[in-house]
Formats: sequence, structure tokens, C-alpha cells
Amino acid sequence: MQGNVFSEVLTGIHKRVDGAVAVSLVGLDGIAVESIGEGDVPLDTLSAEYGSFIKSIQLSNTELRTGAVQQLALVTDRYITFMSSVTGDYFILLVMGADGNYGRARFELMKARHALRAELS
Repeated sequence: MQGNVFSEVLTGIHKRVDGAVAVSLVGLDGIAVESIGEGDVPLDTLSAEYGSFIKSIQLSNTELRTGAVQQLALVTDRYITFMSSVTGDYFILLVMGADGNYGRARFELMKARHALRAELS
């Protein structure tokens, strides 16, 4: 049942965000639980790298007392990539083309957080 909910939420993000290339639910260990629309994006590598990066930031935040990481964006020539927190252990990775709709992406990620949080608790 959970796999269906995960797939539905991720598919919804992929359909509603202009320019979305791939979206994945990722554990903090960098392993994807569910992925939609990978195309030529190295989603496994991105998931692993972002998971490691988020862990590193969380350790720094403990010392800096800035609070938990809610969302991280990386903008390159080819992609806009978001990592958005669902729980302390799970993030949604969204990869969009460089012309993707940034505002819509943030809105859809916020909605997905609420939809998935109960499933992951």
C-alpha cells in the first residue's frame, strides 16, 4: 500500500511541476524508496550525494543551532535540483530542467511533505 501512496505523490509532483525531469523519495542514507521519470538524470548518484550532503549539514547545524534543514536547492546550467525534507530520515529529490517552475516546485514539495509524513512515521 505504501508504495502506491509514494508513487501517487511523486507522480503528482512530476505532472504538476513544469520542467520536472525526475522525482524521488530518498532516505537519509541516499537510497531511493521510489522514483519517477529518471530519463538521463543520474538519480541514484544524486540521491547518494545529496543524502551525504544533508547529513553533513545537519551535523553542522547541531553546532550552529540554525535548526533542521527543510529544503536545499542547487541550480546549475542544466538543472534545478531540490532536496525537500519529509521527515528527519526522508527527503524528496526533485530534478527540473533549468527553465523549470521554481515556485510551483516549492509549493508541490510542501504539499507532498504533508501527504507523505504520516506514511513514513
